[in-house]
Amino acid sequence: MNRTRRTVVATIGGSAGLLTAGTLAASYWSSDGSDESAVDGDGPVLELTDDGFEAHGDLFDGDVQRPPVAFDVVNGRPDAVSLTLAADAFRLTAADATTTDDGHLRVGGGSSDRLESGARLANVVVELTPDAAKRATERTITEPIAVTVDGEATIESGLELALERPGFVVEKATLALRRVDGPVEHRWTLSNLDTGGVALEALRFDYADLESRSASRFDDAESLSATITVDGTEREGEIEHRTADRIDVALAEPLETDGASVEIRFAAPESESESSANQPPNGEPGTRSGATLEFIGGGYSGRVEGVWNDP
Repeated sequence: MNRTRRTVVATIGGSAGLLTAGTLAASYWSSDGSDESAVDGDGPVLELTDDGFEAHGDLFDGDVQRPPVAFDVVNGRPDAVSLTLAADAFRLTAADATTTDDGHLRVGGGSSDRLESGARLANVVVELTPDAAKRATERTITEPIAVTVDGEATIESGLELALERPGFVVEKATLALRRVDGPVEHRWTLSNLDTGGVALEALRFDYADLESRSASRFDDAESLSATITVDGTEREGEIEHRTADRIDVALAEPLETDGASVEIRFAAPESESESSANQPPNGEPGTRSGATLEFIGGGYSGRVEGVWNDP
């Protein structure tokens, strides 16, 4: 392995932190009459008050953040409330709330329990929607967070989130597996890959959560090759590391594109001349596979889950 390829492997190993929301230790309090409610936490907090909203922590101070980011919502009002949080370019999710199809986050109002006085909705995760990321012409996307309280008219919180557009956006990623005399060939197809001006250097395939784990075992084949085709032209790639359910591939030349069709194929050499039908092992075509593909390059990382290929 040459020096350049070793550098790529180092990038792969260090990229996981790029997808982790940062936290800031802080402790704040608010007062309502004679009672004081603690707003303590390890991350930024958006507190609902009788007068509007208060922000604690540095998430809302205008500095650009790399998504996903996370904050908590605390109800500082004396009564339980239902809430809807919305931002057009962002998708909001939380374990104790419901995310609508258009990316809004709801607590109460029939979707889940209301947020009691002094209660906290923990770990509201904010990500860019794929459409917003693809349409963006600037590296930074800034959006205000609008809040609806108990069904009242939408209230602008007065706070904005500035998120950095990821370097990698793909319209669709499909995965097909086909069995060839024992070995299983894997074929990924990517539609409209946009690297956003960032050079793609490596690909990481993770099959740990694949529906059919028996079909994901790469260590069954004595040897395995990777074929990468971009808009019909084959590009050189080398498998740097593989286990039973993971493959890391380094590109010989970094790739920049604003809408390419890409196919990645893993196969044992003896399967080159064989043919069989694509077979989603468990689940219908078009459904989520559990397998993920991570794009890595230029200090950026982006991940997409493959869906089973249509027959």
